[in-house]
Amino acid sequence: MTESAAFVACPQCGGSNPLPSGAQLLRCAFCGGSLAVDRAGLIFHYRLPRLLDRAQAEQALRRWAAGNETVKHLDRDARIEKVDPMLFPLWLFRGHAAGRELTRAEPAAATPVPQLADLDLPAGQLAPFVPEPGVEATAASVPLATARRWLEQLGGVEVRENALVHVPLWRCEYVYRGQRYAALVDGSTGAVYAAIYPAKAEAPYLLVAAVGLAVFSIEGLIAPNLWVRLLLIGATAVPFFFVAYAVARRV
Repeated sequence: MTESAAFVACPQCGGSNPLPSGAQLLRCAFCGGSLAVDRAGLIFHYRLPRLLDRAQAEQALRRWAAGNETVKHLDRDARIEKVDPMLFPLWLFRGHAAGRELTRAEPAAATPVPQLADLDLPAGQLAPFVPEPGVEATAASVPLATARRWLEQLGGVEVRENALVHVPLWRCEYVYRGQRYAALVDGSTGAVYAAIYPAKAEAPYLLVAAVGLAVFSIEGLIAPNLWVRLLLIGATAVPFFFVAYAVARRV
């Protein structure tokens, strides 16, 4: 801390603010700035706006469920049971690396979803933190110094600014074939993050690819000349196309 254990200086105006015991979030009594308390002192505290309401978050989840990575008809067959708002903390770093501007975010709390470490935080949308009615802001449990050490592992990074940013998320739970799954919907962009979900089965695609490779290889070996080889491969490619299409429709 920059003063005594009971007072800290605002990094924006220098005003001396009393620090209540156990406090993690403050508002400067002099300039009104939103601040976060870390072992290193006071830092700026921002948040991104929540642009999606509960219904829009559920729609975003179903669009993701209908995508190419998930099992077929997950959007139709999954039963969404919970869509709750939350605010998740990230440490934001701005600086230079190899002569270029660098902006990077690191999780400020434990998360089972690794994609949160790759969130893009648009600087133009950052606003001073204001509590969201009825929504608890997850406290930063990862010290700033620890996050900076993660950043230093990249090498050659010169940090000129760090801040705490709370990102609006929707925490979703859904049930598919008796199994419960969880996902997070970004309340600003509608992006969906999930570590475990009902994914498409890879075995049928691998089987089609293996059989196709074997057939084409045999045709290449038995064909007496190039023209016969091309004719055989062309004749075989058509049915394999329809088989692959049928697999894609069913899986």
